[in-house]
Amino acid sequence: MMEAMDINKIVSEIIPPDDYQHRNEFSNEHLIEKLSEEEKSKVETELINLLQKTPDTLIVETLGYMKSEKALSVLYELLEKSDEGIAKLILVSSIYEITKNKELVEIAITSFKGLENPKDAYYVFRVIPAFYYLAKIHEPEIVRLLEEHTKHSEYLISYNAKQALGKL
Repeated sequence: MMEAMDINKIVSEIIPPDDYQHRNEFSNEHLIEKLSEEEKSKVETELINLLQKTPDTLIVETLGYMKSEKALSVLYELLEKSDEGIAKLILVSSIYEITKNKELVEIAITSFKGLENPKDAYYVFRVIPAFYYLAKIHEPEIVRLLEEHTKHSEYLISYNAKQALGKL
C-alpha cells in the first residue's frame, strides 16, 4: 500500500493541479529524469489511467516526453475526438515524439493554420505557443512553416517563430 501512495505522490508532483497558479511556467522534465526505470513504468501506467478518465494536455505532453508507446492507443483516440486547435496540436506533437510518424505532419499544419485568424483579436496569443509544439516535429514541412513566420509583420509572431527554430 505504501508503494501505491508513493507513486500517487510522484504523479501529483509531476502533474500539479490544472490551474494557472500551479502550471504557469511549470516543467516536469527534471522530475521525470530523476525517476528509476521501475518508477517511470508505474508513473506511465498511472498517467495513462488518469488520461483515460480526464483529458489533460500536461499528461499528454508528459507521456510524449516519456516516449510512452503504451499510451499510443489512448493518445490516438483523443486525437480522433479532438477539435482543431492547440489541443490537437499538442496531441500531434506528443504522438510524434513517440512514433516519428510523418503522417502527423499534415494534421499539425492543418491544426496550426486553424489558429491563424488575424481577425481574432487574440490570434497572436493562440499562434505563439503553437510554434513550440510545431518545433517538436522535426520535418522539413514544419521547418518551412516556421521559417515563413520568422518574416511575419507582427513582431511577436516573428520573434517566437525564430525562438522556436532556435535562431535566437
